[in-house]
Amino acid sequence: MCHKDGYSYPVYGLEGVGEKKISIIIPSKDNPFVLGKCLSSIRERSTYRNYEIIVIDNGSTEDNFKLIQGLQRKYAFTYIYKQTEFNFSAMNNRAVKEARGEYVLFLNDDMEVVTRDWMELLLGQAAQDGVGAVGAKLLYPDGKRIQHVGITNAVDGPVHKLLGHEDEKEYHYGRNRLVYNTVGVTGACLLIHKALFEKVGGFNEELRVAYNDVELCFSLLERGYRNVVRNDVVLYH
Repeated sequence: MCHKDGYSYPVYGLEGVGEKKISIIIPSKDNPFVLGKCLSSIRERSTYRNYEIIVIDNGSTEDNFKLIQGLQRKYAFTYIYKQTEFNFSAMNNRAVKEARGEYVLFLNDDMEVVTRDWMELLLGQAAQDGVGAVGAKLLYPDGKRIQHVGITNAVDGPVHKLLGHEDEKEYHYGRNRLVYNTVGVTGACLLIHKALFEKVGGFNEELRVAYNDVELCFSLLERGYRNVVRNDVVLYH
């Protein structure tokens, strides 16, 4: 167990998985400056080193294409460019086919890494028997308000737990502090074993924009897997 801030967190050793490559997949279009901030935070703050980055672009303008190529030279990632209509599910599924990692980590381009050992913690969790998708705590850029600590399937449909609440407080016996099983985690930051992702059919491409991550997590639950949110892993979104 790891103790910090008065809380205890399970930390799973990476023996046997520590050498496993993680493929970080980032969909992005016409957003080079935000993408650059995301890439910089990954490269400069991450302590885990066995990973690759794949940026998939569905049709940036010529000027932004050149800017992203500049980022590619600086941050060393695979760049997949194809002009097509936006389909979040199809873009990620396409990138997975090119991924060399045993695990895939889906990440929005407007994310910023805060927790330096974020990949170790997500990977250690995902490597446990029976675990499906693993997510993180996402805070708004002010670093104080919660954007995501797991998904709740409410009466009106799936919603982010504690959306907009101040993270300085503790809610419902540590729902924004501890490690919990949850019905789902957001695709803005989601790590899963690549073979398991492919086994459940990947993201549903009929869901072009939203709820594709929820549907993926529900598919995992239906097959007996546990989805987990690591509240000790923080990113800004």
